[in-house]
Amino acid sequence: MTILIADSNALRHPGLEEFLSASRRHRIALSDWTITEMRKRQALGTSRDSLRNVFKFPQQCFALKRTDRLLEDQVRASADADSLIDIPTTLEMRELAAALWQVPQPRELEGTMKGLERDAAEMVARLRVEVATWEQEMVAAVSVFDRAEISLLRGRAGAPIPAPTMEKVFGLLLHTTRDFMVRNQQRGKAEPIKVADAMSMFGFRYSLCVLIYTLGWVRTGSQRDRPVDERVNDVIDLQLATVGTFFNGVLSGDKKLQEVSMGSRRLLRLWGAYVGEDWSPLEATEAPA
Repeated sequence: MTILIADSNALRHPGLEEFLSASRRHRIALSDWTITEMRKRQALGTSRDSLRNVFKFPQQCFALKRTDRLLEDQVRASADADSLIDIPTTLEMRELAAALWQVPQPRELEGTMKGLERDAAEMVARLRVEVATWEQEMVAAVSVFDRAEISLLRGRAGAPIPAPTMEKVFGLLLHTTRDFMVRNQQRGKAEPIKVADAMSMFGFRYSLCVLIYTLGWVRTGSQRDRPVDERVNDVIDLQLATVGTFFNGVLSGDKKLQEVSMGSRRLLRLWGAYVGEDWSPLEATEAPA
C-alpha cells in the first residue's frame, strides 16, 4: 500500500485522479495544514475543488492527526505510521467532500464554510507571527557549516559525509529539536530524550527538514528577505516533508519541497531511522487492484 502526503496544489492536479484510479492501494493523506490552506480564502469554492477526488475516491483518502497531537508519537514501523491517521477527522473530511459535491448543495453549507474560513485565517495569522524571525534564527544556526559542507549535505544520495560534518549536523539537530520540544511539548524539565527515540518523532524530523531547507538557500543566497507570507508557505511545506518521512513521500510539484523530502529521507535512512519506502511515479501505471 502506498500513502503519499498531498499538498494543496496536488489536490487540484489532474494527475491525482490518475494516481488514485490506477490502484485501490494508492492512497493520499492530508495534513491539518493542507486542510487549513484550502479554507483560508474562498473556502467554499477552494474546498470543493480540492476535495473533488476525496468525493470520488473516499476510501483512499485520509486525514492525519493535528500536528500538535502527534508530537509525542514514535514511529518505528509502518504500523506506527498508520496511527498518525485520524479516523474521526477522516470521516468528517469525506462527509464534507460529499456535501460540497451534492447537487443542490445543503443550505447550511455556506455558513459552515464561512466559519471554517474564519478559523483557518486566524490559524494562518498566528503562524505568520511565529515565523517572523525564523529566517534570522536559521541563518545563525547553520553558520557552523562551510560552503563545501553545505554542498555535500545537499548532494546526491550515497555520497559519503565525513564524520566531523555529521557531528555538526547531529549537534545542531539535537539543539534545535530540544528547542522545538521546549516550545511545543513542554519538555524543558523532562529527562533528556534518547537520540534513537528522537529520530522516530516529529520534532527531530522537522528540525532536520528545516536544516536541509535552510542550507539550500544559504548556499545560493536566493531566499534572503523572503516575504513573511512566503515563509508561512515554506513552513507548511516543511511540515508536509516531515510527516511524509513516515509514509511513502510527498505528492507535490514543488521542487524545493521534493528536495527537502528526499534529503531528509536519505539522512534518516543513513542513521538507521524508519522511513517509509520511496514511491516512484512509475508505480502509478500499474493495473487497478
